[in-house]
Amino acid sequence: MLDENSIIPLYYQLKELLKEQIRDGSLKEGDQLPTERGLREIYNISRSTARKALGDLMNEGLIYRKQGIGTFVAKPKISQDLIGEMSFVRQAIKQGLRPSSKIIHKAIDKQVSQSILNTLNLNGTAEVLMYSVVIYVNKEPIAIETVYIPLKVAPSILEKELDKTNIFDLLQNECKLNLSHSIVEIEPTLINEFEAQHLETSIGKPALSVNRVFYAEETPTIIRKRILRGERFKYYFKLEQNNLNFQFKQTNEIS
Repeated sequence: MLDENSIIPLYYQLKELLKEQIRDGSLKEGDQLPTERGLREIYNISRSTARKALGDLMNEGLIYRKQGIGTFVAKPKISQDLIGEMSFVRQAIKQGLRPSSKIIHKAIDKQVSQSILNTLNLNGTAEVLMYSVVIYVNKEPIAIETVYIPLKVAPSILEKELDKTNIFDLLQNECKLNLSHSIVEIEPTLINEFEAQHLETSIGKPALSVNRVFYAEETPTIIRKRILRGERFKYYFKLEQNNLNFQFKQTNEIS
């Protein structure tokens, strides 16, 4: 039950209580939650407290509302191991999901931004293939992925159907390039108009911006940028006992 004497606000206690019921399976996908009035009667709280708790759960993508019908538990979020298998497709298949993708842009960019050139250690005359795909899971669009690859690294890539090609297999098997490590930056962001159109969601919805640079030895080789629907996706990673000493780099920027 809720503790009225706690310094933790009642709406937050209720939100966490309902969230835990969703996580442990007490509330399953498609189950209908009590109404604001129902929550008020069950937990002896105000209607505004119930409304705020439900609103926060909705913003986190854990529940959704059907106008005139009620509030229901949403689909479980799609998860991906941040430091494991690099292929999203393979991870999705292991989870019993049906991934697919669609090319929405493909071009040899001869005027790539300076930040991309700097990251890949390229000069201004370098030819860089840039392509974007929409990633689907069970026919639902969940991410937009944009990849930058210098043509000198993978000259045969222009012949490939990129929405059906595993870029990492191509680099390893055909280009004989072994990727040794990657650096990932993850930031919260909001869906813009272009992204909303392709992800079939609303402008201003929360999202994750995931930028990943892949290295072959110490040479930066690929840049992959993803925009993921925040209410449908989450990352996780596993730390072994002997690797618990790690560092987080925090940046505070004002723009």
